[in-house]
Amino acid sequence: MLQQFRYLFFIFFLFCFTNSMALETDWSVGSESQVRLISPITHNNNQSEIYIGLEYQLQKGWKTYWLSPGDGGFPQEIVSKNSQNIKALEIKWPTPELFEILGIQSIGYKDQVIFPIKISLEDASASTLVVFDINYLTCKDICIPGNAHLELNIPSGEAKLTKHFFILEKTLSLLPQESLSVSFLEKVNTNIYADEEFISFRLKAKAKSSFDNPLVYLHTDFGLPVINPNTVLTANSKNLTSDFIFDKNIIKENNIDVQFIVADQNQSFVINQTLTVQNKDIPTNNNYLFILLIAFLGGIILNVMPCVLPVLSIKLLSMLQHLEDPLSIRRSFIVTSIGIIFSFILLAVSFISLRHLGISIGWGMQFQQPIFLMIIGLILLFFSLNLFGLFEIPIPRFMNAKVVSGLQENYYTRDFFNGFFATIMATPCSAPFVGTALTIAFTQSSIMMLSIFIFMGIGMASPYFFVSIFPGSLRFFPKPGSWMIYLKYFMGLLLLGTLLWIGNILLNHFNYYFIYASIFLLLLILFFSYFIRYKKLILLIATVIFFTFPNFSFFNPISMKINSDWLDLTTVNLEELIEENILFIDVTADWCATCQFNKINVLNSQSIKEVFEKYNVIKIRGDWTKPNTIIEKFLHQHKKFGIPFNIIYNKENPKGIILSELLSENEIVEVLNKL
Repeated sequence: MLQQFRYLFFIFFLFCFTNSMALETDWSVGSESQVRLISPITHNNNQSEIYIGLEYQLQKGWKTYWLSPGDGGFPQEIVSKNSQNIKALEIKWPTPELFEILGIQSIGYKDQVIFPIKISLEDASASTLVVFDINYLTCKDICIPGNAHLELNIPSGEAKLTKHFFILEKTLSLLPQESLSVSFLEKVNTNIYADEEFISFRLKAKAKSSFDNPLVYLHTDFGLPVINPNTVLTANSKNLTSDFIFDKNIIKENNIDVQFIVADQNQSFVINQTLTVQNKDIPTNNNYLFILLIAFLGGIILNVMPCVLPVLSIKLLSMLQHLEDPLSIRRSFIVTSIGIIFSFILLAVSFISLRHLGISIGWGMQFQQPIFLMIIGLILLFFSLNLFGLFEIPIPRFMNAKVVSGLQENYYTRDFFNGFFATIMATPCSAPFVGTALTIAFTQSSIMMLSIFIFMGIGMASPYFFVSIFPGSLRFFPKPGSWMIYLKYFMGLLLLGTLLWIGNILLNHFNYYFIYASIFLLLLILFFSYFIRYKKLILLIATVIFFTFPNFSFFNPISMKINSDWLDLTTVNLEELIEENILFIDVTADWCATCQFNKINVLNSQSIKEVFEKYNVIKIRGDWTKPNTIIEKFLHQHKKFGIPFNIIYNKENPKGIILSELLSENEIVEVLNKL
């Protein structure tokens, strides 16, 4: 009996000791979020100022808001009128992050966040009662208001540390620095400019070393909408200029209280100032013109990518037969150019719609879908058979070509479709300028995205426009002759090679029996087409049969474990590996032509393998051939919406060093030498 009392006494003592070392309130009741107060000390330590923490726990995917949340929410409101022995409160706001909820850009926090609260006491020798009534908003697919009533009593006297001390100290250490001398910045200037139409909040900052991926946030009392600032870095990445540009009618004041936060590489700085509006012309279009120029150059480069070049070559080949009719050439290439630009507009509208529906978007994402690949495979097959003279491609008559006399009935349709198909084949390719333009497009407003895609389309259509303006340029080619027949066969072989590439991608969704069945179906089409008159009917029946293949489990892929010295990005813990290793990450896909170029010419080369061994680099690969939310999240963390994506991490560079889309051995070696 005495032994049992000893156990009860021990449990009681432990319970009391734990409570004394964990001064906190209970969690408020909520399904999507919970809130509580925590204290780093058990007593006020006879000090006139103490800190406590307001801690939020949010369910996965739910967010709450910063001081300036934008149009979609409101920041937390704290009422403390029933508190005792409190002279003043000051809420410290951690560095927020940008996200999108319900199609609206907002700023705030996710998962867990602690707001340190500085309390000034009226009497350090008396106990303090903290009574908070809190109203806040959490959002995911919907927004739900939350409220909590919290009471925390902090006795006076000598203090001991609680289990919350270290987490609160860490939170305080990560708050935006208010002193420039101890921050990562060397110099900061802020101004407000206005002209007749716009008002611009401008921040200029100089880093002590260099900026990596800087983010700038703006807070005012006017509830301004959240926008992405026009941010420009100098060539050495040491100087930054950010402009937040709004309609002047939103703000009527001449003296404005503003807060800027500059965040980069787990560091942040906050500056609070009262600024006077200065009259000055705002160059609102300079950055936009530069962005559109990048999109235009990216579109031009797409024409020489291996995905698109065969389509352009076939178009030029078809026009060699019409050298004596410049008007026909001009019209044909103009229609093809219109097809390219129209298809880019269609892509932009599709991406904008998907983004507003909350669906993750990315360049080339349609190549992750087996049905799309099957459609592209059929088109490539018909193109190649047509070049070999075995099949005539029936094209729907959705345009009336009789408007212009002397042209064949399907003339405009065929040319328009050529442009459309060239754009589709360009989407799995990325190159210099293309990745930059896409990153800007997918992170900007819908109007900006549409503008970027239009200019990229104009860039890709520029060779066609050139030929339409100067049709005589085709005379630099040899005169039509028997060589064109052999060239057609060569182009047909190139398209068959592209078809084999598509078939290899389909093996990620199906097995080899799918390929065998498809080839057998093709042979049946060719056989019956030779003996039977109704070729279009045969083609229709065969197409229907082909698209029923995915419904048969017989064609499901067989999972095979491939031995490789590359780790899987979806299974590794990057934070642990970064502590003691150099990491090289390659996000790739079988449908990404640029990715395959990087593998063959750089990553699989013996010299790079030796370099990786020399520096003990851990190689990690993310395969985005099929949709994968982990890889999507990884790309979006780095504001990337297309592949290839290559990045190098180590302990000193936890945010990574991003490499070019087109890799080179020299670039990788230079980065590793600097680590």
